[in-house]
Amino acid sequence: MKQIDEFVNSIYAHVSGKEAKELKQEMRSHLVEAVEELKVEGKSEKEAVSIAISRFGDEKQITRGLLTMFQSQSKFAKWLLRSAIIFLLVGLVVSVSLFMKDNTYKETSDLMSHLVETFDTKGEFTSEDKQALQNMIERNSKWFDNISYFAVIKNSEADGNKISEKLFTQGQEGSGESGLIRQGIAGEDTWYVEWEYKTYDYLKYEPFYYIFFAIFGVLFILWGVVHIYNRTRLKAFA
Repeated sequence: MKQIDEFVNSIYAHVSGKEAKELKQEMRSHLVEAVEELKVEGKSEKEAVSIAISRFGDEKQITRGLLTMFQSQSKFAKWLLRSAIIFLLVGLVVSVSLFMKDNTYKETSDLMSHLVETFDTKGEFTSEDKQALQNMIERNSKWFDNISYFAVIKNSEADGNKISEKLFTQGQEGSGESGLIRQGIAGEDTWYVEWEYKTYDYLKYEPFYYIFFAIFGVLFILWGVVHIYNRTRLKAFA
């Protein structure tokens, strides 16, 4: 029925997609069914088609309006999805960058723990240890370039008196942005390492770990709501 096909095509001329295709087929089926019923009543095929289409006249206007709204909402849904994906990607990049930066502080702390455990095991700090420590600092510039002050300290007790010796120092205490950070092992003799960072912003930007993903989540949920609404609304006026 060419006239019915032309009528249905005119309604869905500017809408594409799986849902629109299904609705288009469903509307055609309704019209064909209406034509067959009218033919049973004695109408000719031409008359039946004309009457069936005329009955859909008002619906055609409503459908066009709804389809226009659907197109607008569909574009909005696509914008939401694209924006959500962009925030997800940006969030991943930012999180990886921040993690690598913050992880440097953790790696420094782990290195300091290893140092103090080494000195505690040795029990003494010799001139060879001092030179080895200096060499180690130079080899590990990745961690020490941002350290303004570093010291190895041994606390001991003799004749009831507590003695604190700074066996190795580098830099000036109080010159760092972080303030004094200390790690030590308590025992008969107490060993410490202490240090200060030149610049210290550990976890300063921690909220950025989550903010981009939160925005992604909100946009993705909104996209889902609009997408489901569009599909439901399309089915409703088929």
